[in-house]
Amino acid sequence: MKRVTIGLPIIPLLLAASLCFAVDPHDIVKKGDDVVNAPKDAHILTTMTLIDKNGNRNERTSEMYQIGTSKRLVRFLTPADQKGIGFLTLPDDVMYLYLPAFHKVRQIASHVKNQNFAGTDLTYEDLSEFELSKAHQVEVVEETKDEWVIRLYPNDGTDKDYTHLHIHYRKDNYYPQKVEYYDTSGSVWKTIERKNIEKIGGYWIARELEVKNLKKNHATISTMDKVEFDVGLGDDIFTKRYLMRTR
Repeated sequence: MKRVTIGLPIIPLLLAASLCFAVDPHDIVKKGDDVVNAPKDAHILTTMTLIDKNGNRNERTSEMYQIGTSKRLVRFLTPADQKGIGFLTLPDDVMYLYLPAFHKVRQIASHVKNQNFAGTDLTYEDLSEFELSKAHQVEVVEETKDEWVIRLYPNDGTDKDYTHLHIHYRKDNYYPQKVEYYDTSGSVWKTIERKNIEKIGGYWIARELEVKNLKKNHATISTMDKVEFDVGLGDDIFTKRYLMRTR
């Protein structure tokens, strides 16, 4: 049997390699969750642009209400054929969709939560995901001067439309500025990138969100028009009755 000896000059390199990832990835993801969900509540108005593979653009406006990490309501305001379409997510993975044409609220089954919301590149799960640290196993993939790249694997027994994620967290504030979705072949098939990140009212937020489906060559860009934090939203907003309400 041959004995392999590691020379002394190599040992410092191995130590350096181990030390470069001497961070707790779960702590990074948890802090990222905390930064994104820091406001007590929020009301946000956005302009959403859908871009197809031919470069055609379809513009919509929408509003979002959110309380903490448990409740969110998203609704289209324009154009006329999209007005009133809304989505409501509540604790314990309860989700509702309202389509004005049918005048009915229907609950979204867990096995279809990976479907896209109203033709956008955002799934119902994207809109309802609050705390990634609770639903994934994590590890550090890369560390640079400005960011950590963390790989997230779904917990056993969860149904996801990806095998794993790579999330780029800024080192200065833990904000998750880019998410890469991987399929079973190991290829990135969707990305979510947060741009124009700034501090508003004491909270970090991205003024632009760009979602790209690389398989369909389709993109959704959301630009923030107005944001209000800690306005004292009531639980009455996060109901099926309010979901059916039109402005």
